Amino acid sequence: MVASSFAPAVGSVLPPSVAALVAGARSLAFSGSRSVVPPVLAPVLALVSSRAFVAVGCASGVDAAVRSGLEGACVFRAASFSASSWSARLALRSAAVVRAGSGRAPSLVVVFPSSVCPRGLAPSPVVSACFAGFGSGSWASAAFAAGLGVPLLVFAPLGVPAWGFVALGAGWFLLSPSPSLF
Repeated sequence: MVASSFAPAVGSVLPPSVAALVAGARSLAFSGSRSVVPPVLAPVLALVSSRAFVAVGCASGVDAAVRSGLEGACVFRAASFSASSWSARLALRSAAVVRAGSGRAPSLVVVFPSSVCPRGLAPSPVVSACFAGFGSGSWASAAFAAGLGVPLLVFAPLGVPAWGFVALGAGWFLLSPSPSLF
C-alpha cells in the first residue's frame, strides 16, 4: 500500500491510468534494462499493493531495484534453470517471471526497456520465438507477455512497436488483451 504522504508525489510523476493499473494489480512481473533504472520505477514500486504477488529476475539494473524496493518479491534465478547455454537459462528465467507474474487477475507485466524494440521481434506465446537472439531481453519479455495475452505496461520514451499499444502519456504504453481472449 502507498503511504498517503507519498501519494501526491506519485501522482505528479505517473499518469493516473498507470497509477491505477499498478495499484489494482494482484499479480505483477517486472522486467527491464540491466544498466538503466528509470526514475519512474520508484513511484511505480510505491504503488504496488503489499498483498500483490510480484515476480522479478536476478539481474542487475531494473531487477535489482525491484528486489530492493519490494522486499517480498519472488526472485527467479537463471542459475536454477537447466539449459545448454547461459543465454538459454536467461530466456527460461525471463519466461518464468512473465508466467508467474500473470498468475492472478488482474495481472500486469511491467517492462522498462532501455532501447527501441529490435526489428523482427513480434509477440508470440512461444519462448524460443521471442528469445531468439534479438538483443533485448526486456523486449523479448514484452513480446512473450503480449503473445500470452497478458496486460503489458511499458515505459518506453523512445516509442513502441506496432503491436497495438495505446499511449497513456509521459512515455507509458499499454497493450491489453483483446476481449475475445477471455
